[in-house]
Amino acid sequence: MKVGMLYSLTGALADMEKSILDGALAAVHEVNRDGGILGEPMTFAVYDDRSEVASTARGIDHLCREESVDVIVGGYTSASRVAMRPAVHANRTLLMYPTYFEGEESDPRVFYCGASPNQYMVDYLGWIAGTLGRRIYIVGSDYIYPRVLGESINRMGEHWGVETVGNWYAPLGETSFGAVLADIDRKKPSVVVCNLVGRESTTSFYTQFHRAGYTADTLPIAATVTTAIDLAHMPAEVSDGHYMVGTYFSRIESELNAAYRRSLVEIRAQERTHAAQVGAYNAVHALALAAEQSPSLDPDDLAEALLRVRFDGNPEGLPFYFRSNHYSAHPTYVGRASGGDYEVIAEFRPRLPEPWWEGRVPVGHGFRSPREGSGATP
Repeated sequence: MKVGMLYSLTGALADMEKSILDGALAAVHEVNRDGGILGEPMTFAVYDDRSEVASTARGIDHLCREESVDVIVGGYTSASRVAMRPAVHANRTLLMYPTYFEGEESDPRVFYCGASPNQYMVDYLGWIAGTLGRRIYIVGSDYIYPRVLGESINRMGEHWGVETVGNWYAPLGETSFGAVLADIDRKKPSVVVCNLVGRESTTSFYTQFHRAGYTADTLPIAATVTTAIDLAHMPAEVSDGHYMVGTYFSRIESELNAAYRRSLVEIRAQERTHAAQVGAYNAVHALALAAEQSPSLDPDDLAEALLRVRFDGNPEGLPFYFRSNHYSAHPTYVGRASGGDYEVIAEFRPRLPEPWWEGRVPVGHGFRSPREGSGATP
């Protein structure tokens, strides 16, 4: 099996996407270390889309036609995924999309390795309302994921008594946030929900927020995209105390996570970990297991096999597998920034994915994690 890896290795998204590639390549190394696929090594080819959405479709074409890959593990932003899908179909391949996202999509040639919003946002918003406050201000980047997630938060807020007092969307790469900080000062929210994407925007917003006199004690930020990769570019006094939701954090205490982190350091010299990186890692391992069972590497055969396998080494803390709609199961954690990483302060049981979630709170609290005593519900 030859896997195509499509990521931004240069440009504005390079810091994040290089780290996602690290997760995928660590898994390739582990697969080959353990004997490969039916005794043959897994190989790969990498394409850099240079943080340009227009380049992602060309990347699919190149990997499929010039590199003869069997499947693609790649993408980060929802804009890149949407741009890749026509090329995935035209080349009759499969895309393993690694990260949590806004849902609202179902594609027979895409396997969604991250969580849909109902799996992480429901319990997070309930936790925000009960812990941080009910007057929220939403700041996000101006593209699909932040806008769709913002709309879902607005719809869901009524259930928790949450009032959205402001929405602000900035172009990708924006570094000037004076206007939004002035609006936040006028609206007086109790918490800022941050859906900004990209190191430049995220670092600039947190830094300017701090310089404006706000701290986690006076006005906490509850983020959905600010990972440890972003925290690495901020002084601790800028980020400490603010919050983030994730299906994975590096400080999860388990043997599986400890083994994963050791692999990343030993194989890729990467010490920073996050959910999208774990998604790519799980994707590669699932592909290896599926290739062992599939009668061929034809994408139709491989797609059927992917629905039959389970990867038990998932660092998130429960077995990784796909449901019939190509979505996957995940736990939810809340982290608090501390010293350039996140300490886990809350955990919730996994929910079944609802791709076409309308932002309403689902009935019940999901299904019980296979782990003994895993999590709680609010």
